[in-house]
Amino acid sequence: MTPAPDLIAADRALVSAFAKGDTVAVAAMLDDDMNLVDSHGRVLHKPQLKQRLPASPLGDEAGMKLAAFQYADVAHVSVERDKVFILRIWVKRAGGWRLMVWHEVSQKLPPAPRGTPRKEWDNPCYTLPYKPKTDDERDCLTSWQELEIAVMHHEPDVWAAHCADEFMVAGAARRHSKADRLAVLEEQKRTDVNSAPAPLVAARLYGFKEAMVMSCEHQPFHGKLNRVSRVFVKRGGQWLMAVSFQTVDEDAPVVTV
Repeated sequence: MTPAPDLIAADRALVSAFAKGDTVAVAAMLDDDMNLVDSHGRVLHKPQLKQRLPASPLGDEAGMKLAAFQYADVAHVSVERDKVFILRIWVKRAGGWRLMVWHEVSQKLPPAPRGTPRKEWDNPCYTLPYKPKTDDERDCLTSWQELEIAVMHHEPDVWAAHCADEFMVAGAARRHSKADRLAVLEEQKRTDVNSAPAPLVAARLYGFKEAMVMSCEHQPFHGKLNRVSRVFVKRGGQWLMAVSFQTVDEDAPVVTV
């Protein structure tokens, strides 16, 4: 789980090139399936980034502490300062480490419209608008659905069994560790609040030997589309959620499901 030196070196080189606006150097480190979610929920892909790089909200990240975890050929690196968070998901290809996801979250932005969650809802707990392409995708999504059912039914112990110890979630209103999230679930269990997860509307999964990368979109029951990036790790035959970054698409319309 400790990240290899070449992964950290690649991450540092990318951030430096990004801060300098060096499109050639950055493009050489991007995976073909790469997507960047900025703090406003806008998405850029490799062809766009080869032409022009947006400004990073954290610059060259000098002096900032990294949280980095590696699962064989997948790794995620996160950094934060002053309520701004960046997640980078790396994948190892034949030519070395390539960046698959750059995901930003800012808690400085005005809150997006948000309604009350439902008590019960099928999607994503029981049904998904996505058909698994492999056994690993099927098993990973099943574990994730069991996690989401545990959220909806206020079962913190069940939820914890589907999350890695290093779990971290960052969104517009929260940055929680596994312990933080468990405390919230315990409180929701005590108060029996409505807590059905926001429906999944689109997803892409990328499978590796010990990990799964998920880029997806969720539509709150009332509000704007959320763009989400996740990593799952396979341990002891069980898929566990390791990290989840969630950003509201400010350009999306307010929708009521």
